[in-house]
Amino acid sequence: MTRLFILLLTGMLTACGSAPAPRPPQALEQAQTADKDARRALRSGELLRAKNNFAKTLALQQSLDDSAGAATTLINLATVTHLLHDDPAALTWLDKILLEKTQIYPPESYMTAAFRKAVILTNLARLSEADSALQLSEKLCEKKCALHFGIDALRARLSLLQGDAEGALALAQAVSKEYEAGKEEQANALRVVAAAEEKLARYASALQHYQAALEMDKSLDLSARIGEDLNGMARTSTQLGHNQEAAVYARRAVLVNESYRQSVMTSSE
Repeated sequence: MTRLFILLLTGMLTACGSAPAPRPPQALEQAQTADKDARRALRSGELLRAKNNFAKTLALQQSLDDSAGAATTLINLATVTHLLHDDPAALTWLDKILLEKTQIYPPESYMTAAFRKAVILTNLARLSEADSALQLSEKLCEKKCALHFGIDALRARLSLLQGDAEGALALAQAVSKEYEAGKEEQANALRVVAAAEEKLARYASALQHYQAALEMDKSLDLSARIGEDLNGMARTSTQLGHNQEAAVYARRAVLVNESYRQSVMTSSE
């Protein structure tokens, strides 16, 4: 009996000595949970749920004076609303960082916001505004930040849209060969290489580079980019006189783009 009492007492002392770590404050825990839920929804393509949870996260972070966390969430909200094809809202989220005169957010947040804004404005063909935003991100990065390959790829694309095919080609070729750039930026660069070569009437080489971009985009599950690649392959095949192949590529692009639009509509319901 005495031995049993000692064992029970020892167990109680051990339990007392290994008390669980204190829980974080309730608002902080709620913010962390909402952020995790938003990221999970974004990965699974549930864009509306991701948007709502990021908005909840932002409100909690701002109530806790978490400027760094709020900046990240503002950028995430811009990403989600862009994916939902609401670019005016996406630009508004980014401007909440860029137009903040007291600079309460970390410097890298301004650089990332400027880059994301430049991407959206380029897609909208607002090239002068895009150039200004990209110049700001280039100035803040100075080719030393993690985004510098993406910035260079976008600069190449913007140069092409502004009529400098040769300059775009040289810059995009350099990015496409950088392993450290990552597959997505390499694919973006290859697409610019192909488009520049198409502009310069080098159709056989353009076709090869569209095909290379397509393989990368497929490995990354980037449906919107896959459609772009297939349309590029259709155009260059037509220029090369391969009309049957061009028709196949064009039809595949239609099917990909229709399915992508349907998936976006579903995810926003």
